[in-house]
Amino acid sequence: MFVESIMNPFAQIKGDVPVSMALTQLKEHPALMITSSSRELVGVVARVHLLEAFAEFWMDQSSHSSDILQRPIRDFAHPATKVKSGTPVEEAINTLYQGEKAVVVLDRHGNPAGLISWQEVNLYLREITGLNDKDSVRFSLALADEPGQLAHIADIVGRAGANITAITLSDPKTLNWVHLVLRVDRAHAHLARQALERHRIQILSEHNE
Repeated sequence: MFVESIMNPFAQIKGDVPVSMALTQLKEHPALMITSSSRELVGVVARVHLLEAFAEFWMDQSSHSSDILQRPIRDFAHPATKVKSGTPVEEAINTLYQGEKAVVVLDRHGNPAGLISWQEVNLYLREITGLNDKDSVRFSLALADEPGQLAHIADIVGRAGANITAITLSDPKTLNWVHLVLRVDRAHAHLARQALERHRIQILSEHNE
């Protein structure tokens, strides 16, 4: 999946907007992309950036705390890491993992098109793991750490006539087993359960969300 698939095109604001108005948008978005009137990228402002600015401002006894709310939001913009459309999502996630507050996605013309923060990554992970799918049943399985196990499970469930909506796999690294989370359509849960039990696949839990 590419960055433009998960970016938030609405997490942006013009640089001349006062901080007081920007705070309203920062209630919904943990970071904002700051642009000029000509759509040029100025930088990014995250909630933490403003918290730091407020702390410094209010500790300055020569200033009035209300003054900062009237300043343009561009005064608090930080340099932005940019990626082009078509960049794999994993690259943006790695950038955030390295400490960046947000990543700006550029369209094919080089214009800022959207922003990715941990909020967008969280929504992306919920989507690919099926957490947003309320019409599915989740099975947690314990499998031996051997090649071909994922294909084996998919084959068992598929042959039983159950529609798989999501599969995620994790390795605890300490034991010779892996944890697989399998999601199937709610109407097919009994088919999947019977097939897994018939093939002696260990079901750790089953959740009907």
